[in-house]
Amino acid sequence: MKISPTEFRKLSLQERYILLKKEGEHIAAKAQGIHRIHLFGIAGFYVEVWIVISLNQVHWIEVQENKSILAEYASTVDVKKNLGI
Repeated sequence: MKISPTEFRKLSLQERYILLKKEGEHIAAKAQGIHRIHLFGIAGFYVEVWIVISLNQVHWIEVQENKSILAEYASTVDVKKNLGI
């Protein structure tokens, strides 16, 4: 499915979640405060899913375009594992 970041932003939280589960590729995760943040790739852009750890509840899903924030995930990605090396 092809969807643009603008079209993705127009979806409800539930629609975003369903689309990411179906079409998205999980890239990495990190913890920040009370949240566990998962980074997904979908249709050529990145999306963060913020989950409240204590409730295991999705709090926010948004397109992430900030390069410095995306760079924070670089240390959590295991390239060798992803390539099967």
